[in-house]
Amino acid sequence: MMQFLLNTPENKNPKISVVLLDWSCRESYHMLHYINDQTIPRSDYEIIWIEYFTKRAREIDDFLEKNREVGADPFIDSWIIMGLPPGTYYHKHLMYNVGITVSKGKIVVVCDSDTMVKPTFLQSIIETIEGSKDIVLHLDEVRNVEKKF
Repeated sequence: MMQFLLNTPENKNPKISVVLLDWSCRESYHMLHYINDQTIPRSDYEIIWIEYFTKRAREIDDFLEKNREVGADPFIDSWIIMGLPPGTYYHKHLMYNVGITVSKGKIVVVCDSDTMVKPTFLQSIIETIEGSKDIVLHLDEVRNVEKKF
């Protein structure tokens, strides 16, 4: 059964929605730090975390609690646990559909939740989309087998 632990407020009107996907495999939540350190105002984007299985990440609860204690904006706006039983075959496109459906931004970015981005990531996407007509922007991942990278 799908759970909405957080849901972006109705009055929020972001330019861009960032959908982060997890399937109970995260060991690091560094993307939440990267995406909360962008050059555009936090009010211009929403962060949606989608968990495929049933895991409620303690690290996210801790981040949210720390934000509440200091009166800061939450690290994420929407937190959805799809609740599929462990052992269910993983279909990433189901998470895409949920993320796109709940997003409020005019632009939707979908990333694995272990992505690393520069502080200009969202600004670059907005500028590219707004500066072009009828465009779809696809950024691919870079992987390297070298341990030093």
